[in-house]
Parts: sequence; C-alpha cells; structure tokens
Amino acid sequence: MLAPSTRPIATPDRSSQRLFFALWPSAADAERIMAWVHQAHKAVGGRTMRVDTLHLTLAFLGSTPFDRVQALVQAAPLWSAPVGPVTLRRFGRFAGPRVVWAGPGEEDSLSWLSHLHDDLWCRLQALGWQRPDSPFRPHVSLLRKAGPGDLAALHRPSLAWMPEQCVLVASQPTESGSTYQALARMPLQGLS
Repeated sequence: MLAPSTRPIATPDRSSQRLFFALWPSAADAERIMAWVHQAHKAVGGRTMRVDTLHLTLAFLGSTPFDRVQALVQAAPLWSAPVGPVTLRRFGRFAGPRVVWAGPGEEDSLSWLSHLHDDLWCRLQALGWQRPDSPFRPHVSLLRKAGPGDLAALHRPSLAWMPEQCVLVASQPTESGSTYQALARMPLQGLS
C-alpha cells in the first residue's frame, strides 16, 4: 500500500514536485505481480521495481510548481474513479527508456480504464495541463534499465488484480530507485 502524506516530499530546491496519477494494487496483489517482475528479471536483467512501487500510471504530470500541486491535492478527492479488474496477460518493452512491463492483452476491452483515463485528462486540462499526444498504453512497469533479450519467450498465467487506490503521487528519484508518496486519493467507485 502506498504511504499517505499530509505534506509534500522535500525536493532540493523546494520549488516543484514530480507528479503522476496512478492505480495502486493491494499489498497482496502487488506480491503476486512480483512473480512477473522476477521472471522478467531472469530473462533480461535490469533494476527491479520494488513491491511497494508497482502501479498503473493514468497520467504523468512531471515537474509541477507547488501552487499547482496544492490545487491538485484539493481537487483530486472531489473526483471519482470508477474501477474494475485489470488482467495482466503479456510482457512488453519500451525500448527508449529500457522499461519492461506487464499489461492487458491487445484483445482485452477495458472500457472503464479508457473512460477513467479520458475523464482524468479532461479534469487536468481544465486545470491547465496539456494532454500528451501519445496513446494510452495501460501497463505495470516491472524493470527499469532492462538489458536486451527476447520477451516473446516469457509467459505467465494471467493475473487479475483490482485497484485498491487511485492516487496523486509525488516521486523523488534516488540512487536505489524513486520513492513515492501519496498526496491525495480519488474515491473509488465499483462498476455498475
């Protein structure tokens, strides 16, 4: 579970924070996802994500001035997040940043997730954020700085998990990986 916070993470210049919105699994589901992390790591190496950092990013906002951080901290609890199960079926790779991930199959229809992503970006755009042009590719990052290797040979049984939290997160990079701190939570709603 992501640690709650009532104050921003300290940054060296205290002028901004690196933010994103994400769906967070329960501790038990994160432990199950770690089997995907370990299999990928055996195949291609790299830096494994820690169990407490596994998440599905909905919106990456990047470096954000503190006044805008506070506006989001106040707004996010007033927004709702309808959620359903996410099923991990395949491994994938973002070659540029050398990230290996697990995600739904291309045949999976996660209309609730697309709707949540679109609704969140509509709210963020109303607050002045620019929506990225790139398509939304739901995934859980497993490895960073991954080495070369064929992911096509990797297979695991499908893993369905239910988001436990929808969170505005501050990220602070460290030598051993980023530390994450929840700044605000969006109330979850089950699908009807």
